[in-house]
Amino acid sequence: MSFLRTDGGIHSKRHLMNFFNKVKPIFLFLFLIILPFICHALDIDIVNARPSLYTKLKEMGLDDAEIKEIFSDKRIALYPEILERRGKGINYLSPKFGLLSKKSIKRGKKILEENVSILNKINSVYNVDKEVLVAIYRLETNFGSYLGNYSVFNALLTLTLMDNRRSEWAEDELVNFIALSRLHKKDIFSIKGSWAGAFGICQFVPTSFLQYAVDGDNNGIIDLFNFHDAMASMANYLKNHGWERGNMEKMKKAVWHYNHCDNYVKAVFLYSRAIKR
Repeated sequence: MSFLRTDGGIHSKRHLMNFFNKVKPIFLFLFLIILPFICHALDIDIVNARPSLYTKLKEMGLDDAEIKEIFSDKRIALYPEILERRGKGINYLSPKFGLLSKKSIKRGKKILEENVSILNKINSVYNVDKEVLVAIYRLETNFGSYLGNYSVFNALLTLTLMDNRRSEWAEDELVNFIALSRLHKKDIFSIKGSWAGAFGICQFVPTSFLQYAVDGDNNGIIDLFNFHDAMASMANYLKNHGWERGNMEKMKKAVWHYNHCDNYVKAVFLYSRAIKR
């Protein structure tokens, strides 16, 4: 019995599509099982698995031995579950998020009070409202209480190899993450962050780190898990994206660049007004 018919094929095409829909989860399951072994067997043979990534790493100055060392590390893992999180937005103003709850506002005011000297110093350099910085701090990581538990390297590797829609973006972020890890002498697998590869209490992706992260406390180290460095880096980011105090249109646009979501922008300014002393 053939799947194909000679009478227009509409019914047979429907059967064929149903068949593929049934077997697709099986193939995906097998792929997810096999891919980690492929990665290790490759030592991730990145030349064949992702030639463009290999080329960018070579252009960055890595030799074959260094590339092999990275992609044969036993700590490599893939996180297929993060593909399901793609595109799921957050309603920052929902009661569940609790942004404008009494507890949340009280905590924000306390952060301002406890760090007033640091925040005033940052304000004098970048002219960015300290309340806005604290608002972003609240929205991004709930004052540093949720920083993400994913290996940033593995999360970006997963998106590079498995997410067709974002693979090119993820590949560039992965290259930049390797670059910043080498530049700052960090163990590439030690940095934890979000499923999308953002890390630190300001949740910068690697490209943003390389372009906008600053050493706020002048100790010779840029550490986005450090309050002073993270707040100064946030302010630097906003300033470089057009922040102009007193010009609400430009201030909103700068915050929108931080997180491309109108709901996020609205939440930042509502919260910043709520905690202003």
